[in-house]
Amino acid sequence: MPNLAAFPAAPEETVPKTAVSSPAGLTIERRPLAACAAIEAEWRDLAGRAIELNPFCEPDFALPAAQHLVDFRDVSVLLFWDGPTAPRRLLGFVPARLRRRLLGQDELIGWNNPRLGLATPLIDIDQVERVVAALLHAPGRWGLADTQTLQLSRLDLDGPLLHGLLQAAQRTSHAAAIESASAPASPPTPDLAALRHGLSRHGKLSFAESVSRQDLRDMVELHLALEASGSLARAGGAALQDIRESAFLRAMTRNLARGNRCRVGLLSLDDKPVAGAILIGKSPRLWLYSGAQDERFASFAPLAQLVAWLGRRGRQREILADLPGLNAVTLSQRLGDVRLSVTAKATRRPTPFTRRRAAAA
Repeated sequence: MPNLAAFPAAPEETVPKTAVSSPAGLTIERRPLAACAAIEAEWRDLAGRAIELNPFCEPDFALPAAQHLVDFRDVSVLLFWDGPTAPRRLLGFVPARLRRRLLGQDELIGWNNPRLGLATPLIDIDQVERVVAALLHAPGRWGLADTQTLQLSRLDLDGPLLHGLLQAAQRTSHAAAIESASAPASPPTPDLAALRHGLSRHGKLSFAESVSRQDLRDMVELHLALEASGSLARAGGAALQDIRESAFLRAMTRNLARGNRCRVGLLSLDDKPVAGAILIGKSPRLWLYSGAQDERFASFAPLAQLVAWLGRRGRQREILADLPGLNAVTLSQRLGDVRLSVTAKATRRPTPFTRRRAAAA
């Protein structure tokens, strides 16, 4: 079992590779994502005071992913603590990996996965500059690399963290490059009222949204069955056809539902579901994590009808998604990647001692 304790700076031969003191005065610890279950309380506390909320980077989503999904198994996390020993406070939770280069500087690459509606790391709202500075100057002898280059993907271009990153880059003499993700073309707005009227000719329509955890569990199963009845299942890509995927989806939705951060909606025709949607987040901002519809009624856009209804259910509720064909009823995120790298000639501020020597001369 790996040593997960963090230690202050010490001679290289006595300090484990999982911990290091940074130039910003923080203790950096590296551990596998799955092993972060041991600090779940500190992790949740940080999530509540992070500069930008991100349910995809919280325990209720990330721990089931690490347990069940293969592509999350090797994710490592950099933890930033305000002290070497307990009691201490967690100031940063940054899933990242080291990209080593044969020529040029190594890079720290932030977590990115298609399942993540947002890949923003969790950073204390009052400690952004310190955490970013520690990320950019982590000493290499503990396996983190003195990279001075940081790349984070799928950030909200309108979010407060990006603003904080740019300010920190300016103060630490780092250049910032931002690349926006291409937004899907918006199709014409469908006449949902006319489509709903056409669909109602096939039977009695009813909309439903989970209001309890038991409702959610039952509706998740109906959603999975609906997804497994179409072309996705014929291609072998339905969640029910993958034990790990279905186990993750069930655990993740149950966990998030405990904090009222997951809802499931169903549109039924004669009490048989024809569209299902899983929403992650908390009002006013929710992500459409998964959507499914009965392909026999695809011409009536039942999923778009359901998402539009879910959006009207709550006050100021915004449903974010980049799924083709749903742009008329959802909001598209302005996501992008940011790269911070040290400038060729970093500006160094003179220390008080240097200024006194210059004045004496």
